[in-house]
This record gives sequence, structure tokens and C-alpha cells, in this order.
Amino acid sequence: MTDQLVFNGIDATTGNYLIPPVEPDTMAAAITGEPRNAEEAEALKRWWAQYADTNQNKKADYAAKEGTDYKDLASAGWGVIFPYNVDPTIVKALKPLLDWRKALAGKLYKEYSGPEGYRFKPGEMYESKDEWLTRHGAGPGPVDPEIVPYYLLIVGDPEQVPYRFQTQLDVQHAVGRIYFDKAEEYWNYANSVVNAEKKKLSLGKSAAFFGVSNKDDVATNMSAEQLVKPLADTFAKGQKGWKFSTFLGDKAKKAGLANVLGGNDTPALLFTASHGMGFPNGDPLQLTNQGALLCQDWPGPKEWRKAIGKDFYFAADDLADNATLFGLVAFFFACYGAGTPKMDDFSKQAFKQRGEIAPKNFLAKLPQRMLSHPKGGALAVIGHVERAWGYSFSWGKAGAQRAVFESALKRLFDGYPIGYAFEYFNGRYAELSSDLTSTLEEMEFGKKVAPADLAGLWTANNDARNYVVLGDPFVKLMA
Repeated sequence: MTDQLVFNGIDATTGNYLIPPVEPDTMAAAITGEPRNAEEAEALKRWWAQYADTNQNKKADYAAKEGTDYKDLASAGWGVIFPYNVDPTIVKALKPLLDWRKALAGKLYKEYSGPEGYRFKPGEMYESKDEWLTRHGAGPGPVDPEIVPYYLLIVGDPEQVPYRFQTQLDVQHAVGRIYFDKAEEYWNYANSVVNAEKKKLSLGKSAAFFGVSNKDDVATNMSAEQLVKPLADTFAKGQKGWKFSTFLGDKAKKAGLANVLGGNDTPALLFTASHGMGFPNGDPLQLTNQGALLCQDWPGPKEWRKAIGKDFYFAADDLADNATLFGLVAFFFACYGAGTPKMDDFSKQAFKQRGEIAPKNFLAKLPQRMLSHPKGGALAVIGHVERAWGYSFSWGKAGAQRAVFESALKRLFDGYPIGYAFEYFNGRYAELSSDLTSTLEEMEFGKKVAPADLAGLWTANNDARNYVVLGDPFVKLMA
């Protein structure tokens, strides 16, 4: 890690970083003056304390109650959360998936819509996670699937159902989200999942690791060397029966990505690490190309000091109508790879104000296109809302920290649903949030904390929170 904190994200209109590097003491000063949601912080602190104490501090599962079979919906339960005012045509379009999940979950299947759905009044009131769970009879502690199912699919625009509700609910439950522009796209996704599972689709035990390392670029060089390559090497040695392909250096160009993202060599699992494209608020390309994956074709920040053209990045419209995505599960480590919030989570620490970075909260078009592909789409995409940071896999002087990634991927390779595999990320978020809350509390009473340590902890906390699952959280690798 450098002495300055380097913000990820490339401005497509200038070729510069979206936010310049910032000194740790500048960030620390802003962090200590920022109000925190006390109720939310306390809930996460309590959750982590209980999680860590379970099974004699061995940090056992603290998701659903003891005895839950996470591979069986009749044990774990499955539910869908609609906004209270959901368009009936969307519900109708999802009927193949809803009927299939009901058949698998039986009495533990639930639909939340109308007065039971998510309640909001734009600009006035958005229901919190605790408020929604309380309305449905659920309180703190392990999930009881007979009260609220463990697996929950949110169907809604993040303007209707906020990202914060999803990430908070995801700490104890396994949560995914879908949102599309047209009813037919919901139909496409529903049929992709149902057909893949009913027909027991097999894509073979194949996985591709795609790591961009642009010249003179700290962020991508670090993710390629400390995340992508070691993950590929680890699983190639330890995951018997699987075929692993690694794309680094010149192999990580746009043409190489097209081959494993809808092309002839599309695997069961695709893991990528790169910059995600960023556009200024209101730019005509922001809603369509934000989060697109910047490839090895980009010469880097020193050689390329101008707008970045589409030849360098892979966007939604690069997926042809005949792309072969059916059954794919993808993980994008990239800024805005899953979506973008209206308000910036990080600029306050650079500029002492929290600015609007988009006209609204929205999902990235690339995963939307992948999930709703008319020929048969991807089943799930894990990605980032906001920027992605190296703190996810590298921790200062402690060095590389890949255990969360390794553990989540191992669960996927072992046939577990993506929502359950994702619990490792949720646990890390709860731990970091608890640590940050405790640190800030102690600082109020005089404890001295190095600015770099506080800045790193705050950034890592927000980074961990912003991973989300797009798609049904019960889908598995079709291997």
C-alpha cells in the first residue's frame, strides 16, 4: 500500500482517476466528524459479537438457525420481496421462477408484496432493514426460516428498494436482487434459472480468472498479482476435477474477455478484476456504460491522458444477441461493477463533502444484460456498488488477505448456493463495522489512532459493505 490512499475508478471522459490520491490525515479528520447511524452500527456490532462467540469463538455460521440445510429450500426457505406498488406484469413475468421456488421450498416459500412488501415514499421515508423484519415478526439472532426465509430475492429498482436495505438484510440472510427495464427481461431471467435447474444444465467444471494489469497503474497491478493470479494458482492445485484458465497481461485484452464472457470459452464461473468505468454525473453514457470493464488494451494513466474509447472497455452492448451466457456465474471486482449510488460514499473523505455522482441509484447495465439475455442468461453476478478497493484483499503491512475470496469460491465449487457462499463477505463487513464503531467510540475518550489506520479501517468497512449479489441467491454453479 502507498502512503497516500489511492481511489479506484477511471473517468472515461478524461482518462484520469475519478478522485485523486488523498493523505490519510485528511481522511481521518473527516471521518471523525462524520455522523454515523447509531442504530445500524450497534446492530452490526452486536451481530458480530454473537457470531464470533458462537462455537467457542471459532466463528461458526451465524446465518440461519442450527440444523438448516443451505442446499435445501425446504429447510432454508425462499422468499421474494417486491416494492409495495410493484407492477403486476413483473410478477406475472417471474411466475416460472416463483412457481419453481414454491415447489422446492413448500411451506417455507413466501411472497412479500402489497402491504407486505417493501414500503417507501421517495424523498420522505425508506423502510430500514430492522423495520421491515420487525413487521414480519423477525428480530436479532440467527434466521428462523419459518418466520422469514433465509434466501431472499429483492425485485426492484434501487430507487424503490435502496442498496442499504439490501446490504443490511444480507448480513444475516442470503440476499440477491434483480431489476430490469422490461417485463420480457424478467421472463428471460426466470426461464434461464428454471431451465438450468430443471434440465440439470452442466457447463463442465470450468472456471476462468481474468486479471487486468495496466501499465503504471497501482490498483490493477495489485489486483492481478495479489488476487487473480494467486486465486487461480490456489484452486488449480487444490480443486480436483476442475479446469482453470488464467488470463493475465496481453491475454486480458477486450478480445480475451469477449471469449469467456459470452464467447466460445464461457466457463461455469468467471472471475475478473479490473477498473470499472466511471462517468460524470449526467453524462449521456453514464447510465449505460458505468461499471463497464476496462481491459488490458488501455495503455495506462501516464501514456493515455484523454477520453477512453469503447475499444478499451467491455460494456453491455458488447454482448451480442447470440452470446452463450446460459448458466454462467460471474464475479466482477471492479468499481461500479454491480451498480452506482446517487450519493458518493467516499468523496467526503477527499473533499469534505458528500456529492451526487449520479442522477439516481441504478444497476450496472452489463450484469443486467447478462442476466436477462434472450438466448439464455447468466444466473448471478457478484459485483460492487460504488468503488472497489484493494483493502478487500490486501491489509497494509499484514500483506495479502485472500481468505474471504478463497472461502466463498470454495463453497461455490462445492455446490453451495451463491447466497450462502457469500456469507464470508457479510461476516467481514460486520467485523469491520464493529471494529470501526469501537475505534471511534474509544477515540472520543482520548485514544490515539494513527490517521492511516483509521482511514484504512473506514475505507475497508465501506468497501466490504458494497459487495452485492445480482440474481437469485439460491442459484449454484452449473458444473
